[in-house]
Amino acid sequence: MTGIIVKSDSNLVGLGDLHSPEALLAIAGLLITLIFLALNVKGALFIGMIATGIIAFFTGELKFNGFVKMPSMPDLVITNPIHAFGDVVTYSLYGVVLSFLLITIFDTTGTMIGVAKRAGLMKGESLPNAKHALLADAVATSVGSMLGTTPTSAYIESSAGVATGGRTGLTTLTVAGLFIVSAFFAPLVGAVSGISAITAPALIVVGSMMIGAVKEIDWDTLDEAFPAFLVILVMPLTSSIAIGLAFGFISYPILKVFTGKWRELNWFLIVIAILFFILVAFLPH
Repeated sequence: MTGIIVKSDSNLVGLGDLHSPEALLAIAGLLITLIFLALNVKGALFIGMIATGIIAFFTGELKFNGFVKMPSMPDLVITNPIHAFGDVVTYSLYGVVLSFLLITIFDTTGTMIGVAKRAGLMKGESLPNAKHALLADAVATSVGSMLGTTPTSAYIESSAGVATGGRTGLTTLTVAGLFIVSAFFAPLVGAVSGISAITAPALIVVGSMMIGAVKEIDWDTLDEAFPAFLVILVMPLTSSIAIGLAFGFISYPILKVFTGKWRELNWFLIVIAILFFILVAFLPH
């Protein structure tokens, strides 16, 4: 963590020691990034991270234990997917599977919609080519799981690329190519990514850009505003996009019913709300 905000026993979180090296580094990185953005410098977020990394190196915060290492392929954790389905039945893992399914689906869709809105790619209320995006995410998650990784799904860090101008599939292919190259520089990448103060400034700035979407919420209408408020509040408190969405999906139909607007609901939304209620109330998450 950056050390700017830290855990507090009395108030969950509190202001950290701003004289600590990691906090000073994060603040310096944030200021550098903001200055580059204010000057309309192309690639300001990336340049800010590079500058912060250089400062970290010369102040002794960033240390390297090598630069190049040949990557190795992991062994398959699941060699027979059919057998894995049998384990679900044998060990009654239905709740765990449903929990992972809902969390992964709505983490992904929430991220995609948020990034697409920031990129200006939404067509009204719909995301073009959503089927293809979700299919790619599903395949990556399935293959990654067989190799024992955490879900290889869309992550909100993608918004950093959007913020610097990325809009087309070429951006994605470029990032994918660089990921392949970075596999050969694991010690270098690991050392840099291990210092959160280097990457945090970019994410903080992107967060400030994405928060602008809340202006589209009808804050004067309770049944629209309160579910949105719950989503915004619960996501950071639980560190889960899916759980934040769950609270929004559960409260939305309830408020619609009691404000006499139940006709605005559809069966799919009600089913999702019920599934989310089961997830939050009864399943591990």
